[in-house]
Amino acid sequence: MKKLLLAFIATSALVGCSTPLDTIQTDTPNGINVKNYKTVCLFDYTPNIEYTSLKYYRSGRNLFGSVNSVMPKFVNYADRLDANTIINFEGGQRFGFWPWRFVRPVVYGTAVDWPTKSNESCKYLGGRVYAIINNKKVIDITNKI
Repeated sequence: MKKLLLAFIATSALVGCSTPLDTIQTDTPNGINVKNYKTVCLFDYTPNIEYTSLKYYRSGRNLFGSVNSVMPKFVNYADRLDANTIINFEGGQRFGFWPWRFVRPVVYGTAVDWPTKSNESCKYLGGRVYAIINNKKVIDITNKI
C-alpha cells in the first residue's frame, strides 16, 4: 500500500510540474493598451546598429516545457539589467545529464542598450517587439505596430 501511495504522489508531482505555462501571447488581450508598457526589442542576429553590450546570459527551466514558458523570465531579466534590446537570441530544447532534466527549454542572448531604439525601427530591421506587462506576462506586439 505504501509503494502504491508513493507512486501516486510521484506521478502527481511530475504531471503538475510538466504542464507548459504558455505566457507569450500572439494576440493582445482585450482592454490592454500596449503603448503604456515597457517594450524590449529582440533580434536573432547582430544588427548593424550602435549599442552598448551589457551582459550575455541564458534562462531555462529545470523540467520539461516549451521555450514560450521561459520567455517572461528571460525578457524580465533583460529589463532588470536596464537593457532595451536583446541580440543574438537563440532558444530551443537542450539535453541535460539527469533524468528529470533530460530535455528542457533554454534560451540565450545578449542584453544591450540601444540608445536610439524605437519599436518601428526594431520591426523595420527584422526584430520582434515584446511588451512587458506587470513583470509576469510578455506579449509579442510586433504585428500591432
